[in-house]
Amino acid sequence: MKELKPLDYQLLFELMKDSHRSDRQLAKALGISQPTVTRRRAMLEDSTIEGYTVIPKFGQIGFELAAFTFMKTQLNHKKGKEKEDAFTKLKEWYLKQPNVVAVLDGQGMGWDAVCVSLHENYTGYAEFLRAQQSDLSDMIVETQSFQADLKPGVLIKPFHLKYLAKPNK
Repeated sequence: MKELKPLDYQLLFELMKDSHRSDRQLAKALGISQPTVTRRRAMLEDSTIEGYTVIPKFGQIGFELAAFTFMKTQLNHKKGKEKEDAFTKLKEWYLKQPNVVAVLDGQGMGWDAVCVSLHENYTGYAEFLRAQQSDLSDMIVETQSFQADLKPGVLIKPFHLKYLAKPNK
């Protein structure tokens, strides 16, 4: 993979603010030519951009609950093929869960993984937890969750990647 140039970062941040803009609009915002934007965007799409998506107001489209489920897993106690098989099982299970938006390995506060999921209501969340506990009980030792209300009017700062973009100088 090529190392990113300052222009690539600028383009990436512009796309994070609003990926719906045309290459012509991006070129104008960056003060460069449209063919340069098209070429650099293609390179970023091959190497750096995971995908384009819409970030909806989740509470307005039927999701009432966001859950951050912290987990202690058995992965750190396994070695070699056993660890690889356990990781594959976890990955396959979570990839089949349409309400899960991310599962990350990490560390802190005694936990070694976190699952971020969205649910229509508490009942759906409880069903998800029961399935997780039932299907992954041999790998997940303990969980604790933080649930956030997604209904309109409760949100302090909405999720968006535009906040990461550096302001234009």
